[in-house]
Amino acid sequence: MTAMPSQQFRFDGETIGSEEWWRALAHRGLPLKCDVTSDEQTLTFFWRQRADTEIAKVFIEVNSHTPHPVRDIPTEMQRWGKTNVWYWQTRLRNDWCGSYFFLPARPSDLPMPEKLDGRQRRSWWLDLIDRRASADPFNPVRPHNGAWGRPLSGIYPDGIQWLDLQPQSQLQTIAWHSKCLNNQRNVWLYRTDSKKPQKELPLVLLLDGNYWHTQENFLGELDQRTERGEIPHAAYLMIDAVDNEHRGNELPCNNEFWLALQQELLPQVAQTTPITNKSQQTLVAGQSFGGLASVWAALNWPERFGKAFSQSGSFWWPLANEDHFQPASLDSLDSWVSTAIGRSSKIERPQILLEVGLYEPHMHEDNRALRDALKARQFPSSYREVPGGHDWLCWRRTLVDGIVEMLGT
Repeated sequence: MTAMPSQQFRFDGETIGSEEWWRALAHRGLPLKCDVTSDEQTLTFFWRQRADTEIAKVFIEVNSHTPHPVRDIPTEMQRWGKTNVWYWQTRLRNDWCGSYFFLPARPSDLPMPEKLDGRQRRSWWLDLIDRRASADPFNPVRPHNGAWGRPLSGIYPDGIQWLDLQPQSQLQTIAWHSKCLNNQRNVWLYRTDSKKPQKELPLVLLLDGNYWHTQENFLGELDQRTERGEIPHAAYLMIDAVDNEHRGNELPCNNEFWLALQQELLPQVAQTTPITNKSQQTLVAGQSFGGLASVWAALNWPERFGKAFSQSGSFWWPLANEDHFQPASLDSLDSWVSTAIGRSSKIERPQILLEVGLYEPHMHEDNRALRDALKARQFPSSYREVPGGHDWLCWRRTLVDGIVEMLGT
């Protein structure tokens, strides 16, 4: 970040940090964009300090752009003199879409642990997020909730069409009490056939449903694109991850989870909703661990899950070592695919779509290796790298496009 000349801070001639100055800033909407070229733009972020609060540092996290705080030094904003204005400036591509939030740290929150102790730094950072994280009140688009309910602000490229879309149908909440898994959770069902009920609905299973069921513009876009004829009327089943512990146990290649889903949840849903049992009309979609899980389900049970859409799939997991909190089990993703196929008594080849963000280079090698393994076995599969990072807004941006590609009429 470079120092900014004071004239760039002055709006309508008001004193920097005054009430009138902040109102003028809010009118413009944050983050401020300037120096726009055909490829990039400069963004300036501002955070306002309350007069009755002592702040030692203000951190900003722009997902998949600022350095990861567990592995590196968190990104700090600068204070403008002794005013209540904290700011930070960076340069991003014009097509950037992603989340950000602020972390104001009080003196009692510091110092941060040494970066050499990754686990301790991670615990400190997550605790600070739980207590201090805030969205940007001057961003004109209302915050979206992260997977666990933390408010996140968004950076959006020009031309996004789905921000204000609203669902046309009622979202149904289903309680799933699993004897197989010995736990319980909510599952949310959304149908796009409310105006013209169908006798049999294609089924889309969305992992991390605790996030997706709260995104009204996502449900609204499903309605819109169904009305256009791009997707058939379908049932969207959004499955709660419960919490990080359950998510880390159930999504990475957990056969018990997928057997319980087939033996318990889907029959329960079918009692009241005409969902298909045809594999080629059933899509599993997930992100990160969920992307890994969706492909695992399709490889092991292709007779039930005939399509899988992985966004930023965590395909490092089958090959992980102790540094990733998981013992190594295989020598390659090629072996992983062979092992999964060998467990299945069926010879079907599911259709698989792999997607990974251009701004998450640490995910590229494993996703490309899986692409090559699927291609070598002649799976009907597609692979693409999109302008995004490891972030919910990036996944939101392309999720419906992937559903259209996999289920589209």
